[in-house]
Amino acid sequence: MSQTLVSIIVPCYNVEAYVYRALESVFNQTHKNWECLVIDDGSKDNTLEQIKLWAENDSRFKFYTQENKGLSITRNNGLKIAKGDYIYFFDSDDLLDESALENLMLIANKDIDIVIGKNAVTLGQNMIVTECLDHYHIPFKKLTNKNKELIKLIIEQPISCVAWNKLYTKSFLDTHQLVFKENLLHEDELWHFETFYHAKAIVFNNIPTYYYNGSNINSITNNFKLKNLEAYFQIIEVIFNKYYNNNSNSFYKEFSSAYITHFQIRTIRHGFNKITKKLKKKASALIKLNFKKVDPSRNKLVLDIEIEELQYNFKIVKLLKPKTILTAIRYFESTKKMKIFKGNVLKQKAMTINKQKNRVINKVF
Repeated sequence: MSQTLVSIIVPCYNVEAYVYRALESVFNQTHKNWECLVIDDGSKDNTLEQIKLWAENDSRFKFYTQENKGLSITRNNGLKIAKGDYIYFFDSDDLLDESALENLMLIANKDIDIVIGKNAVTLGQNMIVTECLDHYHIPFKKLTNKNKELIKLIIEQPISCVAWNKLYTKSFLDTHQLVFKENLLHEDELWHFETFYHAKAIVFNNIPTYYYNGSNINSITNNFKLKNLEAYFQIIEVIFNKYYNNNSNSFYKEFSSAYITHFQIRTIRHGFNKITKKLKKKASALIKLNFKKVDPSRNKLVLDIEIEELQYNFKIVKLLKPKTILTAIRYFESTKKMKIFKGNVLKQKAMTINKQKNRVINKVF
């Protein structure tokens, strides 16, 4: 596999303070057969000058410029020109371990569509690890996707949804016409679902190969607003329309439905929680609208009992006010008797409302 070409796609926008060191970490890779497609997305600073320093030094660096189009379009443009057998996404304010590509290539083979590397978090563009992002706990195990059970995995296991630090076979992406949805915030969330849905098999590595700069104040994860919540609902609706409504396979449909519910719970827990107090009213209206519009049914037990029970209880209370739903979720997950009791009270209240609206929630466990 040492001769296998890896296409590293690096979108850049106003990263003059970071991109030189980022590309230096590419240059230092122990796996030498790579091309690095560096795309300047209309930067207003000296990003392009920093990129050119590497492109002039090593022909494996290829730089492109475009008007500002956003991350999704920039990555897609990289996919169009990539010549590698594998695709690897890399953000321009982060760093790669020098053995990143070699480590992932060692566990890659023709039967695996995605090789997933472990991600370390740093405070600044350095290699001083503060923590690691969620990563599957069993490395080197080939995980197959019979009946779309990789969707079960990402519902039940805390696995980071980022697009970077993964090797994707180019043939896999081409076969399923997988691209990033344009003009969408949190595009990695949808990409995460679609790649796991279509992959025939995946595997995780065992050590950090990527250093994620968690202190970049311009990062989307550090600026959560109402538009971010709206993006969550766009993702939910894409999955609902494409993978639930238009699905004739009962197992595939069941996992798509379960994932939609999983993502709606996440929207309440993480999205609604991050919205500032002055925007809570608008956020509540958006949530109520989406939860009414996107309400897939369930018919088979496909998840662990505890998660099935949480999803069932959530579907009962999802007609309540978002603030109340969030409280109910916390009660449902508690082991304290008083909170369990309060959760049941909210559940009974919601069941009355569901009955009045002739809304039936199937219990699959």
